[in-house]
Order: sequence, then structure tokens, then C-alpha cells
Amino acid sequence: MMESWRKVLPLHKGDIVSNPSKLRVDLRLLPEQIAMGLLPTKPSVQLLCSLLQVLLESDKEDRALMPLLTGFAKAYGFEFMGIHPKKLRMLVNEYPGTFDFSSVNLFSADFQNSMRNIFVKYYAGVTKQLESENQRLRDLEKAHRRLLDSRGDVPQEKVDKYEIHVAAFNKLKTAVLSLADYLDQEMPELAPKEEVDDNKTTIELLTVEFGDRAGLAPIWNDEDERDFYEILPDLKATMPSMAYKDSLKDVETSATASISEDALSILDAAIEADSAQLLLAGTATNLDEPSEPSSANLVSPSRPEETASDQTLIKRTAESGHVTRVTTAATPVKKSITQQKRPYIKNSKSKGLADLLDTVWEGDECDGEDEPAVLVDDEQDTSTSALLRQILDTFILGLSKVTSKEGADKMAIDFCTNLNRRHYRKKLVQALYNVPRTRADLLPLYSRIVAVLNPVMPDVGGDLCEALRRQFRWLVRRQDPLRLESKIRNVRFMAELTKFGIFSKAECLLCLKILLNNFKHHAVEMVCCLLESGGRFLYWSPDSHSRMKILLEELLRRKSLRLFDARMDSMIENAYFSCSTPETAASRTGQNMTIKIRTPMQMFIRKIFLDDLNRTDPSDVTCLTSLIRRLPWDDPEVFEYGLKYLSSAWRINYASISALANVLAGLANYQDDLAVRVVDNVLDDIRVQLELNNSKFNQRRLAMVRYLGEMYNYRIVDSSVIFNTLFSLILFGWIADVPTMLDPPSHLLRIRLVCALLNTCGEYFSHGTARRRLDR
Repeated sequence: MMESWRKVLPLHKGDIVSNPSKLRVDLRLLPEQIAMGLLPTKPSVQLLCSLLQVLLESDKEDRALMPLLTGFAKAYGFEFMGIHPKKLRMLVNEYPGTFDFSSVNLFSADFQNSMRNIFVKYYAGVTKQLESENQRLRDLEKAHRRLLDSRGDVPQEKVDKYEIHVAAFNKLKTAVLSLADYLDQEMPELAPKEEVDDNKTTIELLTVEFGDRAGLAPIWNDEDERDFYEILPDLKATMPSMAYKDSLKDVETSATASISEDALSILDAAIEADSAQLLLAGTATNLDEPSEPSSANLVSPSRPEETASDQTLIKRTAESGHVTRVTTAATPVKKSITQQKRPYIKNSKSKGLADLLDTVWEGDECDGEDEPAVLVDDEQDTSTSALLRQILDTFILGLSKVTSKEGADKMAIDFCTNLNRRHYRKKLVQALYNVPRTRADLLPLYSRIVAVLNPVMPDVGGDLCEALRRQFRWLVRRQDPLRLESKIRNVRFMAELTKFGIFSKAECLLCLKILLNNFKHHAVEMVCCLLESGGRFLYWSPDSHSRMKILLEELLRRKSLRLFDARMDSMIENAYFSCSTPETAASRTGQNMTIKIRTPMQMFIRKIFLDDLNRTDPSDVTCLTSLIRRLPWDDPEVFEYGLKYLSSAWRINYASISALANVLAGLANYQDDLAVRVVDNVLDDIRVQLELNNSKFNQRRLAMVRYLGEMYNYRIVDSSVIFNTLFSLILFGWIADVPTMLDPPSHLLRIRLVCALLNTCGEYFSHGTARRRLDR
């Protein structure tokens, strides 16, 4: 029998297990024969030890033999290792006397310890592999979240790879759990899956019901708008290649992509810098620093990071109207744009207003006094006939008469068919750029013309975007109190081109960030126009959603830190809700927001105290008191809800606190317990605020002290309550004439509270015992 076992078992290192199913049976049969005494003890035990040693040493990669070893530990853990399963041991400890562990050991304690150490060592290796696989799984999840933030989706091959890894990890984890139980070992603590706030990493799936976009996020308001921006005629499919082959020559698409990547890097760096500053300084950060660039910054011969070898000369080409750089010396390889400009972003918000744009759109032509323009030299056009010039003039005149998308498509097709020349394309860019500033209705149609022509004439869109960039930079740096219509036209044009995919989303977001850094005067209206035109598209687009959400939060934060008039407040709110409607805003903050559902009676009580009381003269509340008296005070819910507002003087206007006390005095004759409860609540609130001493409740404390004084005026409380409150305001927090943190020497609010209470009811303490007590 022993010879037969030696022939069939893998007893040497490197032996291949060709039939795991047979080996599973062998691992049950051989130990059973040893335990029953059918085999000689010493050689059979050595044979079993050799077999287990080979299996444990060879199973270090894929853990294919782990089920076999787990089965052996389950069946013979006590006989060969002296181990009982962990679950059984816990049950015995919980219910003593139900199971007797004492039995005859087949093998010595030394043998069992050595066998147990072999399996424990194997288990330690398995747990390390499990922890590494878990960490790898977490890394894959982080990588997928980064892809979701940047691209909006995860490639299918990466998703499949992740699912395969999850299945393998779960299988390994289940096997390790079983082995840990049979070996009576503790399961290692694995790093949990990070809880990701969906509000910051994904887009809420607010569905729409129309067309083939049903179930997707509402980038467009309706199907007609979606058709206007997405369904364009394909000129490459309908026109011969001879008509546009010249316009496709020497097109550099990599430059546009590079600018977009640089703009995105700078935007992320600016957002990161703002976030770090808010974390360091708190929400009280002065976001309204003067953003006007100094005269030294408007025209600078060289930036700090430039060296003498980087100095360039600026030359305006008459034929194109563009500014070009002529390098006077060999320019070394520069550092990345993000690393160059990160110090400027972090050190100065006002400087970043111009420097951010300097990074992406280099050139000093925007520092001049004249607004940038698209210039075309007509003298260069000597080879065209008078008939073509007449056709071009008629075409340009017809641009301002376009009123529909069909007319825009026809104009684009006509230009591609009859006027596709380099000089005429520049003239088209000039005409589109010089759209009348009062004709905002033409901007979507002009943008559609550019979008239709872009596949066959990419230089039209590129030149127009470059002209708008230069104009935007000039308008922002000039800080001109005039030219509001030109500023609005510029941002609206960029937003419309962004929706067609001509102007990159990254650059549009960067422009929005620059305007937010200078959030005052005309910049506020530019921000609102940009959001109303393209904010919804940027918010719901997967690749710009996360950054757009951060910028919208910054918009609200800056609005709260500045005092705007009613018109500006309305504009900002409308612009915000044009991107994120109240319904979507509620769904986005649903995890942190409690939606209260009030009954009609509760809404009526709120209207009385929060609306009607604020509009009523404090000396004439007879009608309002009569109305409040008719409330069903016998109903416990009505009683508690009315008590809540009668005890909350800070919820109403400060000037209406006297009217609230007048109403309470009118109710006290009919609802005695209500008046007592209100007085108790007011005194408790004053005491609690003394103990908390939190500055954010200063206005509340002032209102409650004023309310207490008005109660004395209307004879709801007597003078002893007022004097006890005064003693508390003056002496609370002092120990043997030594101040504590509850009332530090630099804290002056207590003085205001005492003055407010005396100003309210002190005139009635002018004589008698009350006067003598007050003098003390």
C-alpha cells in the first residue's frame, strides 16, 4: 500500500498535479488510513508531510490547490494540528458544557505544532496576496473615477477587466474566509471601498422623454434645440472633394488640442489653488480683492520666467491681421505651462486675471488701446474677377438676413460651392466677427454656419475662435466701464461656438473662471450671459460637468460675499438656475437637505408670523391677535407649532419684535400655559447661548434679549426676571472676578446685550425699588 501511494502522489518539488479531483480524494483517503492504523505510522506520516509540503510550496501563484488544502484542514484539523474550527470554538465559549474538546490525541503535541505552523505560514502568504489584490482593486476604482471625471465614461475593455478582477477577488476572499475559520485565525482587515459622493463625480440622471435622447441628461431644452446644434449637413458627403481640398491643406489640428489641454490644466490648477486657500482661510476668504491688473502688469516687456534668449519681437502681418512672434534667439525647451503659471495662480488672484490668458494665448497685442480686429488686405486679392467680388459682397450682406437654420445651412453650402478661397475665407471670418453688437439673434446662426463649414474649412472656425479669444482678453484686461454690449456679444458668441464644438469647453470654462476672479461690474453680466447661453450645455456634458459644478458653487459663494442690487441678484439666480434647475439642484443636494412637508394649518401659521406680522404696525396688532386667537389651540400639533414661532423672535424682523410681544400679551389672557411656556423657552435660549458663546448666534441672542424686554413692557414678566437676566449677562462665566473663555475680555457682545435690554425696558425702572436695585 505504501509503495502504491508513493507512485501516485506528487512527493517531489516540481511534480505537476494533473488531476486535482483525484488528489482531493487522496487527501481524504490517506489521512483516514493513517488515523485508522491501516498504514505504518512513521512512514505514512512522513509520506503525508512530504505531500503537504509539496502542495503548500507549489501553490504560491494562482492558489489553485487552496480548496484541497482547505478541505484537509476542515476534515483533519484536530487530528493532525490540534485545531478546532473558529465558529465551533466560539459556540463552545458562548455555551459552556455543550461540547467536550478533551479527547485522545493520535499524534504528539510537537508533531501537531509543526503541522500547524506549516499551515499558518501558508495562510499568512494567502492573506498578503488578498490584501494586495484588494489594494489593486481600489486602485482600479480610483482610475475609473478619474476617467469618469475627465472623459465622462470608462472604456468597455477597462470595465471588463475590472469585473474579471472583482470576480477573482471575491473567489479568493471566500476561500480565505473558509481557511481562516478551519485554522482558527483572524481575517485580515481589508481597505474598504471608498464612498464617493455622486454629486462630485457623476451627473444626475434626470431623464427626458423625447426622441432618441430619452433617458439621457437634458443638455438641450427640447428636441428642436437638439436638432439645431447636433444635426448638421455633411458637406464632405454631398460635395466633391475638389471643392474643398485646398482648404484642408496645412491644417494644424494639434495646436488646438494642445491649447485645450493647457487651458484645462490651468483651470484645474486655479480651482485647486482656490480650494487650498479656502481650506486655509475658511469661508471668510476675501474673494473680492481688487482684480484690476496694475499698470506694470498690463504691459510687461518680459515675464519673470522668461530669459534673455526668450525675448521676441511682435510683428503684425497686414495680410492676415494677426500678430506673430519672431524669435530673436533659439528658444530652449520650456517647462510645462501648468508648472510655469502655478505660482501666479496661487499668489495673486488679480494677477491671475491676465496671466492665465497669457499662458494659453500668448501675445501682447491685447495691451494696446484699440480693440483687436480681424484685418484683411484687399490689395492682395488681384487674381479674382469683379463678378466673384460682387458675389462675395452679396453673400456678406445676406449674412445679416439669415433667420433660420435652413437659411444658415444654405449660406454655408453657397460659400463652399462658390467662394472657397483663402482670401474669401478671411473675409468671412471678418464678417462673422463684426456681427452687430445689438443682433444677439444672429450669434447662434453664425455659429451654425461655422460649424457646417468646419469639416471642410477648419481655418474659418480656428481664426474666428482666435479672434474672440483676443477680444475677450483685451476686454478683460482693459476694465473698460463702457462696451457692455461688446462684452456680452463676445461671451455669447464663445458660448454658441462651444455648443457646436468649435470653441473648446476647456477654454470656455477658463474664461468663466477668469470672470469669476473679477466678479464685479460688467464681469457679473458677462458671467450671467455666458451661463445663460452655454451653462446648461457645460453643466450636463460629462467631460465638463465636475468642473462646471465647482464654478457654479464659486458663483454662489461670491454672490453671498458681495452686496448686489435686486437686478444683479435676479440675474445671478436666473443664470444659475438656467444651468441647474431648482429640481436638479434639489436632487443634487438631496443627501444633505431635508425637505419639510407642512400641513395647510402649519403653512397658515407660518404666513401669520413670518409675513403678516412683519407688515403690521407694532402698535396695531388687534386684527392679527384676533386671528391668532381663533386657531385651534386645543390641538397639540397646532399648540406646539404656534409655540415654536412665538418663542423664535430671531425668525422675524428686528423691528417687529415688539409686535410679537404684543400678540403674546393678547394671547396670555386666554392661553395661560402658552405664555408660561414661551417665557421659559426665551430664558432657556438666553442661558444656552451664554454657555455656548458662539459668534454665529449673535443676532439671535440680540433678538431674544430684546424680546424679553418687550415682554416686560407688556407685563408678561416682572422685574425680577429682568434683573436676574442682567446679573447673568454681567457675571456669567466669571470666577472670583477672573474672566473665563465664556466671556473673554475682548468679547464685547455682553455689553450690547445689556444695553439692548436696558434700552427696551429700562425707562420703567426710573423710580422706587426697581431704580435702587438697578443702581446696584
